[in-house]
Amino acid sequence: MGLRWRYSLAMGVLLAATGWAQVAPDAVQLLEKMRLAHGGEALANLRTYQETATLVTFAGPQPEHKLTVVSYVDFGSKQLRVEYRDGANLIQIIQVTPTSGQSWSVISGSKALEPELAQELRNGLFQTWYGLRLGGSGREQARILGQRTFGDVSGTAIEVTTQGSKTTYLVNAQHQLVAERYHSSQGQLTVLYTDFRGVSGILIPFQGRLYADGALFAEVRVQEARVNPVLRPETFRMP
Repeated sequence: MGLRWRYSLAMGVLLAATGWAQVAPDAVQLLEKMRLAHGGEALANLRTYQETATLVTFAGPQPEHKLTVVSYVDFGSKQLRVEYRDGANLIQIIQVTPTSGQSWSVISGSKALEPELAQELRNGLFQTWYGLRLGGSGREQARILGQRTFGDVSGTAIEVTTQGSKTTYLVNAQHQLVAERYHSSQGQLTVLYTDFRGVSGILIPFQGRLYADGALFAEVRVQEARVNPVLRPETFRMP
């Protein structure tokens, strides 16, 4: 019995040491600086978020479609809802919880969301500027990669994994998030962020250009951002 106890204790110490080695102290410091640059306490207290944006997709260098996208995020319950509108017409909804995912469209009606897409949406709760609300806490892995260039943007790259969600942030000299790179079902996704604006004490990028495996496929321009709005159960009701 004593031997078994000592073996379990030794394994616990080893795992703890391994986990600590995966979260580098300099990476934690940089993540804390990034959180401070994007709002500090205001960002740490982010509970809900609502955004209305214009999404333009591209076919080659030319714009293809233009949609309005309204998203709702409840970080406490880990719920995310994205509504797509063509003009005033609602054409699609995608929604996830920690255990399920649903979609609805005017063409196919309601159906379960593909598990891979549902997980990608959940990962988004810990990516983009959303993920900076955690600072250096709760990370499974974090390390600084050094100077990198994503598209035409250069900065310090930091690779972070949080609850299985892995992304690489690109940070400028002011510790602001200027680009990001992660893998998705569309391949290697790179997002370049610009047009930073303060909303309720949080610095939010109002424009993003998205590249899949190096090719531009979408541009997002935020029209309205609401920090900590009241999201009621009916907000997440499906048609």
